[in-house]
This record gives sequence, C-alpha cells and structure tokens, in this order.
Amino acid sequence: MIFARMSAACRLLVLVLGISSVFPSWADKVNGTFSAQQSCPAYISKNKLTNPDQTALQVGENYQTLEVNRPDRPSWYRIIVPGAHPKERWVSADCGQFQIEQGAGTGAGAGNNVCNTAGRADSYVLALSWQPAFCETKPQKPECQITDPASYQARHFTLHGLWPNQQQCNKEYAFCGKVADQKKNFCDYPAIKLDADSQAALAEVMPSVTAGSCLERHEWHKHGTCQATWSMEEYFDLSVDLTRQFNEAGMAYFMNRKIGQQVRTEDFLNRIAAVLGPAARDKVKLKCEQGMLVEVQINLIADPAPGKDLEQLIAQAPKQTPSTCKEAFFVDPIGYQQ
Repeated sequence: MIFARMSAACRLLVLVLGISSVFPSWADKVNGTFSAQQSCPAYISKNKLTNPDQTALQVGENYQTLEVNRPDRPSWYRIIVPGAHPKERWVSADCGQFQIEQGAGTGAGAGNNVCNTAGRADSYVLALSWQPAFCETKPQKPECQITDPASYQARHFTLHGLWPNQQQCNKEYAFCGKVADQKKNFCDYPAIKLDADSQAALAEVMPSVTAGSCLERHEWHKHGTCQATWSMEEYFDLSVDLTRQFNEAGMAYFMNRKIGQQVRTEDFLNRIAAVLGPAARDKVKLKCEQGMLVEVQINLIADPAPGKDLEQLIAQAPKQTPSTCKEAFFVDPIGYQQ
C-alpha cells in the first residue's frame, strides 16, 4: 500500500536501492556502553551469523553501542569493535552488560530518570533474612505467626529480594515500571502472576507468599522491574535458585548448629569464605538488630544469569559496605520471644 502511493521516482529508488535501504530498520538506536563478560563472536549479520574474520569480544573491554534489536529486553547489541572490518558488529546480550548513558534511552524507557530506567544495573544484591530474628523486630507481620520449628524459615535463610543496583543511584535505583513509588501496604501493589511451579518454589523460600503479606509484589515492582533481562517468572526463579544455593552451600547447616547461641561474626564470615570462596568475605554485609543477625546482603556481578554458580557470581562482584554486626551476634530460634 505504501509502495503504491509513492511517486514514480521514489518507487524506482526503492527498486534500485532495496526496500530495506529506504524504510527505517526495526533496530532501535541507543547511546551507551557494552561491557564484555565473555569472549563471544562479533557478527556482521546477527541473522546469518557471519563472522569471516573471527572477530571476538575481549573480556573486560567496553564497546560503544549503536543500537539494539528491540527496545524491550534486547537480545542483540550492535557495537563498534575497533580494528574489525567492518567495525560495526552484532553481539549477543548474553555476552556482557549494557549500560545506557545518562539522559539517553530507547523505547518506552527513554526520557526516564537514570535511577528509574530498567537495564542499567552494574551489580546485584541478594538479600536473605534470618526469619526468626526478623520476626523479633516485626512481630506484627502475618508471616511471623508461623512458628513451626520444622518449617523452612525456622532453619534456612529466606528470600528478601534480588536487587539490581546502579552505583550512581546509591539505594535509589528502583521503580522502573508502571508503579512509580512505594506503597504503604505491600498488598496495595498490583498482583503478580506466576505459573504453579514458580509460585510453589517462591512460597517455600519467601514465607510472606504463604502468609499473604505480599512482599513478592513489593519486590517485583520496586526491584524486579529495574532489570531488563528476565520475565517475572525468570526473575523469581533465579531469586529462588540463589537462595537455595546459599543455604545448601552449608550456611543453613551452620546456623542450625548455632540456634540459641552467640556466634562470633568472624566465624560466620570464615564459614562463608570456606563454602563460597575467599572473595566472599568482602562481598557480604551482615545486618544485626538487637544483637541478632537479621539479614545477609550479598553483592553479585551485573549479570547473575540463571544456572550460574553463586560462588562465581560473588567472586567478581564489587565490595560491600561495612556490616552492622559487632564482634558477635545471637542466632534467634523461631517463635517470638517475650
């Protein structure tokens, strides 16, 4: 229809140059940096996977980015590879981390404040609660009425959240979706929908799901919307997997043996280093209240992809801020202590 309405001269130009040369590309222009985290091929054509000179990304290098294949969750980035011929190349999103320049944007995210635009995370934080101690500080929470010593939260760290982090935003990198600010009551957020398997897995490691206090809604709308890689189900499945990895590495066993006792902070950090690598000591922040360990916050790299080992995600992550725990803390048993 559009072609039929063109002038004869324009139709001739289309036929000579090719329709793709006249009409705009489906790709979206961007202005940012692609940081290579893997040595991946850099293709001239992403559809044909042509790479005659075997050009590859150099791990740790930053590449100027020209465009993405789609504005929502891009799977390909077109970058400049110095020395390549041609230098404009397509690389898979799995090969690194893209960071858009402040003030630039694509699609629906264009024009948003840098701290409210998805896809700009330069690291992640995995926040895990020791639920018995959390409930000492907030006994009014519905999930704190669960006092069964055989329950998951009695003997495992539970999921608080998986938070994309942007260094220049400090703690204000949040609310990158339609919900623009925090609700007083978590159940005031729009409901989230997960398939049955994802819902059951999340309910095991996040007690508020079963109790109906809607923490999962808060976590998605505040934090989950600021990543641009995964669907809602993929985001929570990854959060569940990382929570289980931490517990199953030996940290749940360590805490079970110490319930009702004082633990030296140094001993806890040594245990983390033993099971998750020596680098983990500096990547973990312990939060204590009333002399109890309430939360563990673990820094992860900017691309905590599903299936990756937690130790690897921690090793190259930035350092954490100092802990609030003193020389020792108490491992609280489940059940509110009067």
